[in-house]
Amino acid sequence: MIIAGCDEAGKGDYFGYLVVACVCGEEEELKRLGLRDPKGLSIRRLLTLEKEVRKLPHVVVRISPLRYNRLHRATGGRYNLNEILGWMHAQAVKRLEEECSPRRIVIDRFASPEVVLSHLEGELGRKVVFEERAERHPAVAAAALLARAEFIHKQEALSRKAGLQLPRGSTHVRAAARELIRRHGREALARYAKLHFRITSQL
Repeated sequence: MIIAGCDEAGKGDYFGYLVVACVCGEEEELKRLGLRDPKGLSIRRLLTLEKEVRKLPHVVVRISPLRYNRLHRATGGRYNLNEILGWMHAQAVKRLEEECSPRRIVIDRFASPEVVLSHLEGELGRKVVFEERAERHPAVAAAALLARAEFIHKQEALSRKAGLQLPRGSTHVRAAARELIRRHGREALARYAKLHFRITSQL
C-alpha cells in the first residue's frame, strides 16, 4: 500500500526557516529504510539518510523568517505558528497527491486537525489522519528526517549570510542575537529570527 507521512521542523527554533516535508512510498519499502525520529541522530547520520529519503517521492515547503514575520504581523497575529503550519501542511499534501496519490496520509499532530483540513477539500481531506508521536510510522519518520535536514541546510545558509553561526533551538540564542544586532542593526533580526518568540522583547 502506498502511504505518505508529513512532519515539520523549525517551529521551536528562534533562528531559521519553518519547514514542512511529506514523503510517499510503499509501506514495506519505507520500513526497509529503518528510519526513526531524527532528534536522536547525529548530523552526519541525518544527512546520510537524507540522500536515501530524497530518492522517494517527496515535497518540501519552506517559509523564511522574513516571510514568516511579515505574515504574522500583517494578520495581527491571527496567523499564528500553528495556523501557518496548517497552511504549509495542506500545500505539501496537495502537491504530494500529484506526485504519488497515496492511500493514506499520516500527519504528526501538532494542533487541531482543522488548521490543516480547512485548506483541503473532498476526498483528499478524508485521506488525512492525525496522530500524536506519529514518527513510529516509517513515512512520518522519513518526513521528519527530511524536514530536519532541510532546516539544517537553510540554517547553515543563513549563518553564512549573517557571518556568524546561528544556533538551533531557543535556549542559547541570546548571545548570537545580540551579536547579529551589533553587526547588522536591529532591523536585520527579522531576516533571521521568528520575532514572536519572547526572546525578542527580552533583547
